[in-house]
Amino acid sequence: MATALELGALGYAYVPFDVALGVVLAGNLAFVAYVWRRRRGLIPASSAGAVSWRMLAVPLCLALMIGAIALIPMFRSGLPTVIGNGSDAQLAVGSAKLLQGHHPSAVAPEEPVDQIPLHWRSKPPIYYAYAATARLSGMEPYMVIAPLAAMLLALAALGFWLLARDLLGAGVWTAGMVMLLVGLNRIALHTTMHPYFNQIWGFAAMPFAIVLARHVVRRPSRSGIGMLLAFLGVLGFAYPLALPIPLIATAVFYRFERRRRGLPLWRRPRLRRRRDLIWMVPLGILAFPAVVGILEKTTTGLRVLSPTFPLQAWGGDLIRFFPEHWFFGFIDLPASLIGFPLLALGAFLVLRRLPRDIGWALGATAIFGVLAAIYFRPRDYGYYIHFKALAFVAPIVIAVAVVGLARMRSRWKVIAALFVLFAMTRTAAEAELGGTWDQLSRDLLQLKQVDDRLPPGASIRLDMPPSGRMQWAGYMLSGQPLCSQLPILDTAYPHVAVSRAADYVLVARELRRPFDATGPAVMALDAFVLYRMRPGLPGGDRCSRKMVQTIGPDQLK
Repeated sequence: MATALELGALGYAYVPFDVALGVVLAGNLAFVAYVWRRRRGLIPASSAGAVSWRMLAVPLCLALMIGAIALIPMFRSGLPTVIGNGSDAQLAVGSAKLLQGHHPSAVAPEEPVDQIPLHWRSKPPIYYAYAATARLSGMEPYMVIAPLAAMLLALAALGFWLLARDLLGAGVWTAGMVMLLVGLNRIALHTTMHPYFNQIWGFAAMPFAIVLARHVVRRPSRSGIGMLLAFLGVLGFAYPLALPIPLIATAVFYRFERRRRGLPLWRRPRLRRRRDLIWMVPLGILAFPAVVGILEKTTTGLRVLSPTFPLQAWGGDLIRFFPEHWFFGFIDLPASLIGFPLLALGAFLVLRRLPRDIGWALGATAIFGVLAAIYFRPRDYGYYIHFKALAFVAPIVIAVAVVGLARMRSRWKVIAALFVLFAMTRTAAEAELGGTWDQLSRDLLQLKQVDDRLPPGASIRLDMPPSGRMQWAGYMLSGQPLCSQLPILDTAYPHVAVSRAADYVLVARELRRPFDATGPAVMALDAFVLYRMRPGLPGGDRCSRKMVQTIGPDQLK
């Protein structure tokens, strides 16, 4: 989280990527050494009775296991590659590669993705962290996106362990069960593996922000406020539409705390020291482009609340609604008939015993998400927002319910209830893992051979269905001018130029040889064949290394 914000600030300040990465690494190591020396270790002696390495081993081992399970499809493919079928993956990988050598606002036709998509204007901080991961690993960005997403899922599970321990008062093993049921939840795995990369960053930041919000409200400190703003900042940059969830919790905590102290609900913020402007103003200037992106996304998001607003552009890559029981870890309706009463019982048992501010805060976030899902369920193309709303709030409901079930008086009832929930979550997770495969396959990786063997500037027409395969073919062949007679249209994704004429044509094997190809095959790969094109075709060669952007500034308004 810190790396994302630090590299983002330096990147917007035009500091070269490698220089910024060195500064961030050296600076963070220096801070770690300072804190370690000042606190005499990671765990202060004064807190030995409350926390220990033995205690921390439980969530850390569970987090490692959750991350490894999310990587099963990559292990099954036998190579480090992109898994799932998320249509944003190619843009995510390309954005990270672009930022390794260019400013976030740059246009670089020599790169596989030649500019940060306009509707991702707030996203560069998280892609700087992604780019740094790839650079330090010495691997291509497409090789590390699956492990990085799995690590973010593990961090999200750790956040829910803290939420269960710190807010809900759960024991170590109960909090561990919360980790398992959230980390192995079918929708959490789906978000991680397919990958919804921006969303998994927001999901990882959300539980930490909620936990920190109560600490900051009850015991404000500069370090606490700084950590809260960092997590809220990453969540806002990565996924602005999920920002209301921790903000609602923060507002509830703040209201109860002001009321407890007998103070008015609202206090006008004031600048305590004018010298703070020395760092606040430059930081605000650097963050301005990303903040504009957050405001654009938020403003557009508010428009979808109108029942007459068309949602075609918000359908994303989904074509249907996910069943609601999937979000809570149940594979089918019969399982739901057992699972939902258990969750309701657990929520009832814990909410009546919680401090009122925590109960109202978590209840308000759950109600917000459920109402959003109910509102968009009957609307055409509402499945994407329905998916996002429940994907963020259902884990909160699960965490609350598990802690409540663990407080039943009978130990055997507790064991039986939690075993049933875990068994159903495991079954649903198995179904998700079994249906997830690699999207950047060995066949597509072979196209790098074509890019390497052809002379620079040799144009290639892509004759293949307009799908994710065409996106990845364009990525692997980015060293050449590209085009297609039927590119990917009617989406927010950039596409290759439209042209019939080119120097070469790359044909998917399931299609016939083009009649405007000439001579024998130049190259024959497992899934593609490369031919020379007949010269003098109508329209001329309009292939280009520059991608055609389908969304302009006027379409964001």
